Amino acid sequence: MLHYGLSADKMMVEPAEKGGDNMIVKKSLLVVALALFCLTVLVFSAIPAIGQTGEYDPWLDVNDDGYIGIDDIFNVASHFAGEGMPIAKASLLYDSGWINITDKCGQNVTIAHNLNSTDVIVDITGKTTIDGGIHQRHLGLTDYASGWSKTYGGASDDSGQFIAQTLDGGYIILGSTRSSGAGGNDFWLIKTDHCGHVEWDKTYGGPNNDQPYAVIQTTDGGYAMVGHTMSLGAGEEDFWLIKTDRFGNEQWNRTYGGPSQDIAYSVVQTSDNGFALAGQTWSFAVGWSNAWLIKTDEFGNAEWNKTYSRTNYDPAYSLIRTSDNGYAMAGRTASQQSFGDGDFWLIKTDSSGNVQWNESYGGTGEEDADSVVQTKDGGYVLAGLANSFGAGGFDAWVVKADSDGNMEWNQTYGGMDFDSAHMIVETIDGGYAVVGYTESFGAGNQDSWLIKIDNPGKVEWDKTYGGENNDVASSLIRTKDDGYVLVGFTESYGAGSRDLWLVKTDIESGLALTDSSKDTVTLYRGETDAYWNYVRIRIWKPKP
Repeated sequence: MLHYGLSADKMMVEPAEKGGDNMIVKKSLLVVALALFCLTVLVFSAIPAIGQTGEYDPWLDVNDDGYIGIDDIFNVASHFAGEGMPIAKASLLYDSGWINITDKCGQNVTIAHNLNSTDVIVDITGKTTIDGGIHQRHLGLTDYASGWSKTYGGASDDSGQFIAQTLDGGYIILGSTRSSGAGGNDFWLIKTDHCGHVEWDKTYGGPNNDQPYAVIQTTDGGYAMVGHTMSLGAGEEDFWLIKTDRFGNEQWNRTYGGPSQDIAYSVVQTSDNGFALAGQTWSFAVGWSNAWLIKTDEFGNAEWNKTYSRTNYDPAYSLIRTSDNGYAMAGRTASQQSFGDGDFWLIKTDSSGNVQWNESYGGTGEEDADSVVQTKDGGYVLAGLANSFGAGGFDAWVVKADSDGNMEWNQTYGGMDFDSAHMIVETIDGGYAVVGYTESFGAGNQDSWLIKIDNPGKVEWDKTYGGENNDVASSLIRTKDDGYVLVGFTESYGAGSRDLWLVKTDIESGLALTDSSKDTVTLYRGETDAYWNYVRIRIWKPKP
C-alpha cells in the first residue's frame, strides 16, 4: 500500500485548462501504484515456501499462524499507514537456543536472560520436533475451547462401547441399550453432530441379548458394526456383522459361528471393500478359546477364516490393518508358553491371515491387552491392564514394540486400587493418549481416566471424569481439533440407572508469554498443546 503526499507550502493550483494533464499524471501514478502492488504480491507469494523450508521468521508472520503469507503484508502495510514505521530490531542481545519443553504441558517455563532491562524485543520461535515440524501454532494460547458432556438413554441400562469421528465432523457412537429395541440387550447406533446433538439413532437386535463392540464408517459413507448375537445364528452366541447406509438403515447382516460361543470384538474395512472381523471362538477352538479372524467380501460373505491358539484361552480383542496390507491382533494368551496367568498377545499376519510372527508380554501375574495401533515408525503400541507390575492391584499398562514385535519399552499407570486402559491412540506429537478407568483417583468408585504420555511412556498430563458412582470410558478418539472424545457409561448422571456417556475434553493449545521481568521471560504451554515441544527465545535491542 503506497501513499504519496505534498506539504502545504509546496502545493500549487493549476489553471483549469491543464485539467487534462492532471488526469494523465493521475493515471500514470495509478499505473505505477498497481505495478508496485502486483510486484509486492509476487514477492510475498514466494515467502511461504521460504518460510517453510528455511529459517522461520515470526516477525514477518504478523498473524501468528505459522505461515508467512499475503495477509501478513497487508497487516504490516496497514500498521505502517496508520501508525508509522513499526518497531525494528537492532543487535541481538540473547539467544537461548532450542529448549526442550516436551514435558511442560500445563506448566510455566521461566527462562533467565539476566540482561537487567525491560527495554527489549522478545522473539519466540517454536517447532514440534527438533528436526522441524509445525511452527508457531496458536501463539498466545489462542486455541481454547471448553469441553462438554452428553448423556443418552432411558429408564434402563444403556452404555457406549465405541466411537468414531465421521466424515462430516460429527460422531458415530455404537452402544448397547435395554431401554429401547426389540428385547433384551440390543445394538444402538447414534449419529451426532460435532456438538453431540443427536441427528438420528437406530436399534438392531432380536428378543435375546445382542451385544455390540465396534463400529467403523465405510467408504460409501455408511457404517459397519460387529458384536455377538444370541437372537440369530447357528449357536449360543455368534459373530454378528451389520452393514447400514449413512442414515443407519440396515442394508444386510451376517452371522458367523458354530454351536458354541463366538464373539466379534473388532472390525476393519479391507482394500477390496470387504471386511475383516476378529474375536474369539469356542466353536472351532483348539483348547478352550482361540483368536478368530474372518475375511469377507463387500456383502459380508465369508472368503476365509483362521484360528490362532497357544492351546488354552487366547482371545483377540483388537484388530488393525497394517501398512503392508496385513493384519495385527492384540489380546490375551493364557497358554503354557505365557509367563503367568495371562499375557499381552500380539499376532502379525499377512493379507491372507497367515501368521508371520507372534509375541507375548507379561510377568507372573495376569495381563490383558485391549487395544493396539501401528505407530509411525512401523512398530506397535498396546494398552490394557497388568497385575504383575505397577503400584498395586491391576494397573493400566502400555507396551511399545518394534516392527518385529520386540519390546522397546513398557510403563504402568495407577495407584493402589484397580486401574485399567481400554484404548490407545497415537497423537500428533508422536506420543499417545490412553483411556480407561481408575478406582485409585477421581471423584468416587470408578471414574473415566484419560492419560497423555510421550513416546517413552512418561505421563505429560492426566484427567479423571465422573461423579460419585461408576463412570467408565471404553473408547477414545483424537478429534480434528486435536482434542479428545470419550464414550462409555455413567451412573452418576443421566436419565436412568446407567446411561451412555459422551465426553468432549477441553482444548488448551498454544504458548503464551505470561511474564517478562528485567532478567527473565516466563512462558506458559497449553495443557493439551501438541506443537510447542521446542522453543527458542531471542532478545533484541529495539532500533529507534
